[in-house]
Amino acid sequence: MLPKTACRTQCRAAAVAPGSQCDVLATFDHLPLLNKRILITAPRQYASKLTPLLVDAGARPTWVPGVAISRLSEQQHWQQLDHSLQQLESYSHLAFTSKNGILAVLERLAALHGGPEEAVQYVQQSGIKLCALGADGQVLRDAGLQVHVSPKEASTKGLAAELAATGQAAGAHILCPVPHVAGGLVEPPIVPRFMDALAAAGADAVRVPAYLTSLGLPGPECCAKEAALLQQGYFDAIAFSSTAEAQGLCLLMGGKEAVVSAVQQHCTVLAAHGPYTAAGAGDVLGLPVPIVSRNFSTFNGLVAALADALH
Repeated sequence: MLPKTACRTQCRAAAVAPGSQCDVLATFDHLPLLNKRILITAPRQYASKLTPLLVDAGARPTWVPGVAISRLSEQQHWQQLDHSLQQLESYSHLAFTSKNGILAVLERLAALHGGPEEAVQYVQQSGIKLCALGADGQVLRDAGLQVHVSPKEASTKGLAAELAATGQAAGAHILCPVPHVAGGLVEPPIVPRFMDALAAAGADAVRVPAYLTSLGLPGPECCAKEAALLQQGYFDAIAFSSTAEAQGLCLLMGGKEAVVSAVQQHCTVLAAHGPYTAAGAGDVLGLPVPIVSRNFSTFNGLVAALADALH
């Protein structure tokens, strides 16, 4: 078994505060995640945001994408999305559940209307209200669009509650661009629960596939070395940013039993970006997820939670 730290140093107890970075000139003993080996399973689009924050805190992350995010691959799904986007004026709200959904919709609107500026103009003229979670809304603002609903809790549950509390749900016609889950993965309950919550609040909510979520790598052979490291106890923690990533990790690393056995044998700690991901990943693995970001509007919250627990 490989040692968990090559040179163990006393790390400062303070975690990385949300929205901040570690001191660029800090000495090693002041880095809250110094030499902590963290397996991250986020797709490329999110791993590229999380990894620098972990490195900045002194961690040594390893990336094995449990899921991949890409454009829709089947014509029927493209047609569903195009049909919905061509009649935005018939909806009262456009409710995004992820940054990927925003990017996919903006890209498709630009293709349908002749360019980004024309797409923005079409959305503005449609009169539809845009809903986004946390920092995701900045993508819309950068495109020149207004975010009308941004819940205090950056989650689908928070969004449904915000729409209900402000009286915007009852009688509303809401378009929800969501992922199409494929490649051996099972759709996590997040989106179905969101749709149910909107319906319970009196909304007529319509889901439409906007992008594809599939297995992060072609097969287990692509991460055989990392799977061996997991079995040897190399990692201090595994960090999930979505429930589907836990499914993908099991498919890529020898199955649920192999992953669970390694985690239990070596006391590898599980971490999650927010309580809903923690609950979902815990259900997939049948294990507790003790490290949970309290602020999950950005990945700073996850890094802070890891630093708090592992320093």
